[in-house]
Amino acid sequence: MCVRASFAKIRVSLSLLLLASLMVSFLPFQERTAAAAEDSDYKIIGYYPSWGAYGRGYPVWEMDVSKVTHINYAFADICWNGIHGNPDPTGPNPQTWTCQDENGTISVPNGSIVLGDPWIDAQMSNPGDTWSDPLRGNLKQLILLKQANPHLKTIISVGGWTWSNRFSDTAATAQTRENFANSAVDFLRKYQFDGIDLDWEYPVSGGLPGNGYRPEDKQNHTLLLQAVRDKLDAAGAQDGKHYTLTIAAGASPAYRQNNELANIAGIVDWINIITYDFNGGWQSTSAHNAPLYYDPAASAAGIANAQDFNGAAAVQGFLNAGVPADKIVLGVPFYGRGWTGCASAGNGQYQSCTGTPPGTWEPGVFDFTDLENNYINKNGYTRHWNDTAKVPYLYNPSNGTFISYDDVESMGHKTAFIESQGLGGAMFWEFSGDRNDTLLTKLSDDLLDGGNPNPGGDTTAPTTPTGLAVTGTTSSSVSLSWNAASDNVGVTGYVVSYNGGSVSVSGTAATISGLSPATSYTFAVQARDAAGNFSPASGAVTATTDAAPGATSWAAGVFYGVGDEVTYNGVLYRCLQAHTSLPGWEPPGVPALWDPV
Repeated sequence: MCVRASFAKIRVSLSLLLLASLMVSFLPFQERTAAAAEDSDYKIIGYYPSWGAYGRGYPVWEMDVSKVTHINYAFADICWNGIHGNPDPTGPNPQTWTCQDENGTISVPNGSIVLGDPWIDAQMSNPGDTWSDPLRGNLKQLILLKQANPHLKTIISVGGWTWSNRFSDTAATAQTRENFANSAVDFLRKYQFDGIDLDWEYPVSGGLPGNGYRPEDKQNHTLLLQAVRDKLDAAGAQDGKHYTLTIAAGASPAYRQNNELANIAGIVDWINIITYDFNGGWQSTSAHNAPLYYDPAASAAGIANAQDFNGAAAVQGFLNAGVPADKIVLGVPFYGRGWTGCASAGNGQYQSCTGTPPGTWEPGVFDFTDLENNYINKNGYTRHWNDTAKVPYLYNPSNGTFISYDDVESMGHKTAFIESQGLGGAMFWEFSGDRNDTLLTKLSDDLLDGGNPNPGGDTTAPTTPTGLAVTGTTSSSVSLSWNAASDNVGVTGYVVSYNGGSVSVSGTAATISGLSPATSYTFAVQARDAAGNFSPASGAVTATTDAAPGATSWAAGVFYGVGDEVTYNGVLYRCLQAHTSLPGWEPPGVPALWDPV
């Protein structure tokens, strides 16, 4: 899918569609509906980029998953000769790493799927984790989300703009296709995903210049997907479930030419079309990020491929290629693209510009929430509407900045298009771009009837948990227990809230970690059921964490056992794996060995 910041970018040009777009805080508790809109046949698939939990400060639990049916977790990568990553210097992240799982470096056959960022994916501690948990990081939080929201399905997305360099090699032989397919089953089972999404950017041509390409990619892509489908079906028969297989697809005519879409449609569950990033700062004339319909004025202004680069034309191209409508999912962006120094004619639209303005996280790219809070009819920016393309745009005449984006009105046109064409639903990039849930709510209201999971069903809340008690404290954690609640159908878990944060657990005890020493915390607990009903909060208890323990400073040449604690640059760390330290093995640099307490 599209990746912004340090990992992936999507971009459209004549012969290729370039995908441009490539801290943990406590969970603010929200009583959200937690089951699927099973009365709707539409899908809403939202991407969560692993790096959202870094500097963007958007952890997994911030997603309002009551309004989606699926989460695509971006990204896993492909291991080749013991490493993964893409050293292409033209890419946003030109480096490689050893192939790893949550425990460290692993040896796997070429073409195997591996964690993209083992630290954030599976090793980093979040609230509620303990150092001894076998799996932590984002993947554990996704599992907890599914436990709390039984309707929710999670899909691991492999590749993306940065990490598509080994797809051609992997698809080229029967053996590496087998390796990939076997590893897909292992990955889904181990990390409790419900499916896999192949985001190959792109077969035959396109993508980063250093990627592998072959003319045979056209056929090999189909063979790779069939190998995965066969393995997923066999695993599903054993596991008593259906494992989903999807792809992310470019919207250009070149992509359709370079893939056997009719054959692929017979293999996959659905195809997510990347119907955005049609125009951006790589070109000098302002135009629209994600127009729904063709605007002849764009062609008149010299915008390349305007007749093809819009949502309706892309969908029609897939229909013409033999893809059933209900297997087509329309992509929508939760961000806009901008230019600066644009001439004032037409309020900056289709005008010559001099560059790109600073964006939310990278030049020229603006999260919708940033636009909503700071730009739309604010600070000199005026909203305008293109009634042909059915998209809004902003223009500030004082600095010549033009920003094309999507809002509630344009989303309404896109959901109406999905319904009128009988498409499978909507896919969006990505959750953190819409922190106020403005666009997500519109998608859910239109396609999932507001995300109501249980129309006419169970509305009885569980009983209030009783007996909440503190069972232990450390300088960084508080342990709690309580009596089980009851429910007319069944309790599926509990939410412990404290000092403005909360964490989901499945049993009647929890250790809340990551707390500050010598600090008072007040806790309460609520029960939840499968229909998303929450009980009233229990009676509160207060506990104070212990004073910070004395810990020695980290030093090279010292043997450290599991659980030993050291300080380094004023931060307390706990040892995860027994080892004798070496120069350069300081805790922040070797996260597999040390975990901040």
